[in-house]
Amino acid sequence: MSGDNTSSSKRSGVNALISVMGMTSQQIASFLITLLAAGFLSAASYGTYTLAIVFDEFVVMLIYTGFFHFVVNSDADDETLLSTLFWIMAGIGTFGGALLFIFAEPIADFFDAPDLAMVLRFFGIMQPFASMNGWAAAALTRAGLMKRYFLIMLVVNIGGVLAGCAVLALWQSLYGLIVYRAIRLTIGLVLFGWSVPIWPRLRFDGTLARQGLSFAAGLYGSRFLSFFSTFGTDLILAYLFTTAESGLYRFANRLAMASVDIVAQPMRSFAIKRFGEAGRTKKPLEIELERFLSGNVFLSGLVAVMLIILGASVIETLFRPEYLAAVGALQALAIRAAGLSGAQLIDPVFAARGTTRISMYFNLIWTTAMIAAIAIFSSMGYTALASAQAVVVILSSATAIYAIKRYGKVEVGAALRRTAAALGLIAAFAIALWLAWTTLSALVTGKLLLMISGIVVALVLAAVTMAVAVYLKVFDIRIFE
Repeated sequence: MSGDNTSSSKRSGVNALISVMGMTSQQIASFLITLLAAGFLSAASYGTYTLAIVFDEFVVMLIYTGFFHFVVNSDADDETLLSTLFWIMAGIGTFGGALLFIFAEPIADFFDAPDLAMVLRFFGIMQPFASMNGWAAAALTRAGLMKRYFLIMLVVNIGGVLAGCAVLALWQSLYGLIVYRAIRLTIGLVLFGWSVPIWPRLRFDGTLARQGLSFAAGLYGSRFLSFFSTFGTDLILAYLFTTAESGLYRFANRLAMASVDIVAQPMRSFAIKRFGEAGRTKKPLEIELERFLSGNVFLSGLVAVMLIILGASVIETLFRPEYLAAVGALQALAIRAAGLSGAQLIDPVFAARGTTRISMYFNLIWTTAMIAAIAIFSSMGYTALASAQAVVVILSSATAIYAIKRYGKVEVGAALRRTAAALGLIAAFAIALWLAWTTLSALVTGKLLLMISGIVVALVLAAVTMAVAVYLKVFDIRIFE
């Protein structure tokens, strides 16, 4: 029996390493491209690109939500399900891409950003192919081939960022960023097409499509509201202020989200898989909730603390001086990114329960709260607005736990106790890192050397804290099995 446990732990460790490397590569790639873009482009040009990303992400959200979850959770026959959903998801990508292409000029005029139209047109052309990658990701997740999925992500992101860095170094413009995204998409198409267990066929089941639409409706409503609560600030700031000011906010938001998503994205992918399996097999959700809630809070909290303490040094050392104005917003948005830990479990839990409309109602309430915060605090500047958003997000996560208990019929006591222990370890890590950083700041001269020293010390302290968390069973590495 002990041999089986040892083997299971080794598999968990290997899967954890592969999953974190796969999803971490995506965030590292995003960070490196952000680094190059912010180094080569003005805040206004960077703001134009990231504004285009908001519209691109809306179509991506339609692809990776709703029907994506239906693929993972449905107990229908694999071949019929995957073929039917391929045509649906490809249709969503094609329709969304066409809208981006057609309305590119009016959108650019509305935001008074002439270069935006060109970027949106190229993104629109890419959307049908991006939807195929989304279907393949859902097929691999359904099949439980997470190791294969994360290995593909690793290759896609490494290959994409290497090519992207080369292109941006030679072509320092918005066109270079577009070429980077096209290269990354092409690599994904090749690898996903080669790796999916079942290829789509000319088969479409109308009954299954209607079931999928009914299932997806609640999640689409939920994710639409969640999307606006996340990206609504970008749109409002782009409309109210210059692209330079909105670019600074989006720079801070991109840096915070990319950093926290290094650990949060693998957790989200495994949560969809694990809760989906539990829902299909009628297993209780309490164990998965305990593991993922505490795990989300612990890992996201570690990264948020590092951003808050070291963020100013990183920006001062690596980016143009104009980006230093974004430090306060970065710190607040790091808290916001970590504060999503509870709210992000709403969709997996209620998808597993088959009651996705609860997700929509939940996000309706908190999107309304976020819109109110935007309306009240936007005139005070993007730092105050980012701080208000952090408060709203933390409250939404607390409410998410209540909704899971009351409407999802999942006991949350054990999850809350383990999460409280995780918060205690994060507080200890924060104190240790702050003391170490204060000491380094007094002893080390030179911005680059100081930043590197701080990052190395932070990673060492994070590794020690992780080891303690695993030993005390605060963090359960078996979530990556």
